[in-house]
Amino acid sequence: MASKDVSWLHATSSLRVGWSSNAEIQSLRDRFLAAPEATDLSSLRPVIARSWQRSLACNVTAASPFLQTATHQADEQLLAAAEPVLTELERLCSDSGGLVVLTDAEGTLAVFRGDATERRKAERLFPSLGARMAEDLVGTNSDGTALEEGEAVQVWGAEHFHEALQNSYCTSAPIRDPIRRSVRGVLGLMLPENLARSTDPGSVLLTVHGAAADITRRLAERLAAREQALMSEYLKEIRKRGADAVVAMDERTTIASRSALSMLDPSDFAVLASLAREAEQRNGLSQHRLNVSTGSEVQLHIRPMEFREPGSGGASVVRVQLPSANPSTRAASAVREPQAQFDGMIGTSRAFKRSLGAAAAAVSRRMPAYIIGEQGSGKRTLAEAMAKRLSRETRLFDFAQRQRGAVTIDDVDSALEQGAAVILHRVDKCPLHVLEDVAALLKVLEQPQLILTAGAVSDDLLPLLSALRGIEVGMPPLRDRREDVVGLASHLLRKALGREVRMSPKLRDALVAADWPGNVRQLRDLVESAATRSLRGELHLSDLNAVQLRGLGTVPLTRLEEAELQQIRAALAEASGNRVRAAVLLGIGRSTLYRKIEAYEAKGFDLALG
Repeated sequence: MASKDVSWLHATSSLRVGWSSNAEIQSLRDRFLAAPEATDLSSLRPVIARSWQRSLACNVTAASPFLQTATHQADEQLLAAAEPVLTELERLCSDSGGLVVLTDAEGTLAVFRGDATERRKAERLFPSLGARMAEDLVGTNSDGTALEEGEAVQVWGAEHFHEALQNSYCTSAPIRDPIRRSVRGVLGLMLPENLARSTDPGSVLLTVHGAAADITRRLAERLAAREQALMSEYLKEIRKRGADAVVAMDERTTIASRSALSMLDPSDFAVLASLAREAEQRNGLSQHRLNVSTGSEVQLHIRPMEFREPGSGGASVVRVQLPSANPSTRAASAVREPQAQFDGMIGTSRAFKRSLGAAAAAVSRRMPAYIIGEQGSGKRTLAEAMAKRLSRETRLFDFAQRQRGAVTIDDVDSALEQGAAVILHRVDKCPLHVLEDVAALLKVLEQPQLILTAGAVSDDLLPLLSALRGIEVGMPPLRDRREDVVGLASHLLRKALGREVRMSPKLRDALVAADWPGNVRQLRDLVESAATRSLRGELHLSDLNAVQLRGLGTVPLTRLEEAELQQIRAALAEASGNRVRAAVLLGIGRSTLYRKIEAYEAKGFDLALG
């Protein structure tokens, strides 16, 4: 390595920091945990005092378990740019007994190298790869605290909040994106106590800070050619298309024309990124119609780009057009729009509008209806909104809540006679004899005010639906209405907390790209629980816990895998979760189905029912 590339190795400093003894800090920490309001932290360095207070606010204890994720999110560009620096630091560590670490932007360990003996010692205390070092999980530590503070941090011995880390003497510095200046990762150095106590902390800090800056410089060198290629494709498309709105994007950079910026907001760009990734996987031009946040419908033409650099990831050029339509066509379309408004139903996607259109038709004609959709997709919410438009009095019978007592045909008949709009929720969970009784009742009633919901249409339900003579409303899963995700998440947060809560661009992108096996219910639980833990005015991806991150299921699937995943889910739903029966329906062996389910769950996709 040329000397100019390792100038950070020769950093020196006259700065001397007086470290308190471990015993003093340990005693102070014990008092703070026992009585935080009564403990004076003025003897601590301010950065450590702030971190202890944040750790306590996140309910971290001195023995909180380390959470390990399946994979880190450090991208290939970061790992490649960091490799020469990590190699040089590892060489230094092999002589001194130190360890060098690299985390992703969420604090997950991606690299853990150095002295073999010290590495084995560390691995007995916490997972060396995939461990989440975020401050809200394990408390004060140099990697997690550097992420919170946004600058280089040293945490010495007992200053660590977690007891497993209190023999560590650590220095960490953020690695910043050369374009956006956001944090791409954290570089850390762990030293043994005997070396740390005899070394100038300022020199160590400057060394790590310089190494992190060197990685940022290498990222800039790597990004230069790629960004030039992206800009070139963007300008080429602008010259060809004239006034059309054009967006060029890859996993880190988005270039948008002025007309595109006027048509789209940040949540729309998140949807574009998700659709672009799908086009890149198919490796061909794709077209989509998208309802954007302004309420307009746009036509998207997505063309994947090719980069020659191995492991560089994908990129796409997107052309955004308003569909051509003459005034009479637009007027006719407006007439066809459903006039009924349903409380609590949020979304502008075409699939969702079709559902509301069918629901509005049933209400306006005062006809019975049955709503079919996956668990958590909003069937009950829509059924309740429809029932309120049919009658001032509504009754709901939930067959998935059997512990509340069996529902009888007399209950349903009595409610209908009293003029109530009746909802039979999850009738696919209804006992067969009750289904037969309801079907017999419907044969003698004329257009009852009745709404059914079910996960799927099974053979057992066909006689009941035939007797109902109602309108079918198909409730789309959330993965088929990605443009609704951000607006729906904002609505759920506003409803739960009574105030507006901003979401970071990275979180919005993750929400839009997620598979959402639990649909709206999963989205609601995720954003509400994350908001209660967030200490900031803006919700970030780091506010999600490890289980929630895994549940997002952001691991990309091929088209064949996506089709197989949906077939397995449909078979499990039809078999009411019975895997043996689901294997028969799929025509595969039971052990084969178990292996496939385990493989998809390992990627973060939830196949469980309920």
